[in-house]
Formats: sequence, C-alpha cells, structure tokens
Amino acid sequence: MNDVRSYIYTTLLVFVFGVLAWVGFIFYNSCGLTTSCLDGTLKAERTSIPTLIPATLPAADRFVKASVVVDVTPSASGGTGIARPSNPGGAGPAIEITGNADSGKIIFDQNCSVCHMPEGKGGHVNPGSADGTIPGLNPIDETLKDPIYKTFATNLDLFLEHGSTPEGNAPIFQMPPWGDKKILAPQQIADVIAYIISLNQ
Repeated sequence: MNDVRSYIYTTLLVFVFGVLAWVGFIFYNSCGLTTSCLDGTLKAERTSIPTLIPATLPAADRFVKASVVVDVTPSASGGTGIARPSNPGGAGPAIEITGNADSGKIIFDQNCSVCHMPEGKGGHVNPGSADGTIPGLNPIDETLKDPIYKTFATNLDLFLEHGSTPEGNAPIFQMPPWGDKKILAPQQIADVIAYIISLNQ
C-alpha cells in the first residue's frame, strides 16, 4: 500500500516540477533573466517604404474606371491599332482548345447576351461610357478580326480572360474577367470564342 502511495506522490511531484521547468524555460526564452520581460516586447521592423494610408474597400468591379488600352501591334491582315482590354494579362489556355460554336451559343445566351444582346447585335445602353452603349459583337470591332483563327481567338480571349472597362468618365457596365475569376472554364471560353467568330464570318 505504501509503495502505491509513493508511486502516486512521485508521479505528481515529477509532473509539477516538469510543468514548472517548462514554464521557466518559456519565460527565460521570452524575458531572459529580467522580471520586467522587456525582451518579450515585439520589435517594430522599420523599412524605407512608408506605410500606406488606410483606405476604404475597393469599389465593385462594375464601377471601376479604367481607360481602354489600344495595342499598335500589326495583325496578320496588316492593320494596326488592335483594340485591347483595359485589364492587363496575356492569352489564357482557351486559345489552345478547339471550341464548339453550338455549345458557345448556349453559354453566350446564358451569360453574355444580357449585355451584348441576342446574337451579339449590341445596342444595350451603358451610361457613363464614351459611346453610351455596350459594344456589339455582330459585327465585331474590325481591329479584332483576323483571317488566322488563332489570332482572332487570341484577340477575343484577352477580353474574356481578363475583362475590360469601357472608356468614359464612369461607365456603369464593364466586361467581367470570366477566366481570371474562374466563372467560365477554358473549354467554355473556347466555345464562346468559336461562336463569336462564327457570327463574324
């Protein structure tokens, strides 16, 4: 009986001393040998870059103002001044995928026709934009067209991948970044591209 008690007492003493040793170890590493624990105070890391002034949350995408960027790279047809989206970024994976125009029409009707109108005929008003309307896709801006399918597809893909804000003081509507926000999969974007190209042949 005495042996059992001695085991219990020994275990409790070892446990208590273990806890005290662990707390002491943590305290020593944090505060050193001082009782004021000044070493435990977090040190501010100063850099040469000034701290940014706090701002409000960014405006919703559809109200973000940006100018349309126009690229002057010549196309295969010899034209210059190809229209480019205001949002930066390169072509996405969709240009390497064969699109299906019939599937693209379904996707277009569900997602794009609300702004670009059925069959991309355009005419939807866009207050605050430079020309007051959302661009039509049938017919499409001539600078985007190209006899080489992949070039034509790339010109369209840049808008579908990254979106764009029309030129103007405060356009209400803007092109969403369908690819960047993963709203449409690459195959769906390729299908929409195939459909838009089919409208312009």
